[in-house]
This record gives sequence, structure tokens and C-alpha cells, in this order.
Amino acid sequence: MRKLGLSIFVLLLWFQCEAAGRGEDTARIVTTGDTLQVIEQIIRKPHSPHKATIMAMVLPGSGQIYNRQWWKVPILYGGVAADLYGITWNSKRFKEYRNAFVEWVQYLEKKAENPDYPYPKNPAWDKIPKAFDVETDPYLQTPEGQTWFKNTLNNRKTSFKRNRDLCFIVMAAIYAINIIDATVYAHFYDFEIDDDLSLNVRPTSSYCPITGGSVGLTLTLNF
Repeated sequence: MRKLGLSIFVLLLWFQCEAAGRGEDTARIVTTGDTLQVIEQIIRKPHSPHKATIMAMVLPGSGQIYNRQWWKVPILYGGVAADLYGITWNSKRFKEYRNAFVEWVQYLEKKAENPDYPYPKNPAWDKIPKAFDVETDPYLQTPEGQTWFKNTLNNRKTSFKRNRDLCFIVMAAIYAINIIDATVYAHFYDFEIDDDLSLNVRPTSSYCPITGGSVGLTLTLNF
């Protein structure tokens, strides 16, 4: 027993020296009855929520990698790619109908000054509706039809601009969620729940010079 105690003491001293030298390792003593066990518990450098936040801000997804949540990165960049596609597509449609609206207004102004003003063909005009010939349609030769067509072009321009702006908002939300997720999970990274969940009831006694001795029970909850 003396040799065993000496061996354990030397082992504990070595663990403490290692922990002091590297700042990474420590030892935990667990006593079960009369058996003394020495368990080495490797403690990593503290997981930093601040570092995870900065990484997520600088490069979205890097905070999740730091938290070892690799599976979130494809989801994050899949959402970013889809949103970028939405921004690109709506921006293209917005510019197309914006130019069509401006050209139609200019065409109406020029035609009011000169009835023989040449018709400037615009590809976007024939998309409202499909197979719609703006130049030959009799309705668009009337003031009511021309006003309706101008309003329709303006409505479509406004609609695609709104959709593009919403995509920008979604992109900002994805960026914010990426930071929040990395920060929150980093705070809970080292959070552990021991599997040893038990309730122990033991008799206990105490003595007080005033009240005298007393006997009772001690409840110990391990979690």
C-alpha cells in the first residue's frame, strides 16, 4: 500500500507539472470507497466565443468550423448562393423594365411632338403580355392604352426592385444568423452534463454547545 501511495503521489506530481508547464493538462482524483484512482483529464485551451464571433464576422462559416460544426457550412453557403442568384436575377429584370419604362415615356413625348416619330423597338415591351405586338396593337394607339402600358412597365420595374431589395435583406439576415449561431454555440461548447446522475441519502450527526447533539440525513445530488 505504501508503494502504491508513493506511485500515485509521483504520478499526481507529474500531472501537476505538466499542467503548469503547458497550461493544457490537469488531473482529477476520483475516490470510490477505499480505491484511489487517478484519472488524467485533458483540458483543451478555453473555447473562445469572442474568437468565434470575430471569425464569423470576417469570413461567414469560419466560426462554425471553429466550433467543429462542419455540417452547417454547406447549408450556409447554399443559402448565400441561392440568395445571390435571386439578387442577380431580379437586378437584371429591374434594369430591363426600368430602361423599357424610360424609353416608353420618351417615345410618347416624342410622338406627341412629332406623329411621324419612328417607333423604337424594345424587347421588354413585347413581354407584356407574351406575343404582344406593341407597335401594331390598336389599343396602344389610344391614350388609354398608352397610359396603361406605361403603368404596367412601371409596376413591373417596381416589383423587381422590391424583390431585389428583399434579397439584400435576406443576405443581411443570413450574415447575422451566421454570427449569432457561432457565438451562441461557442458559449455552450464546453458545457457538459455528467452521466453520473444520482441521489445519495446518508445519516449525519452534529454537535452544538447550546443545543447539544443532533442526528439527521444528508441528501447528495450528483449531476
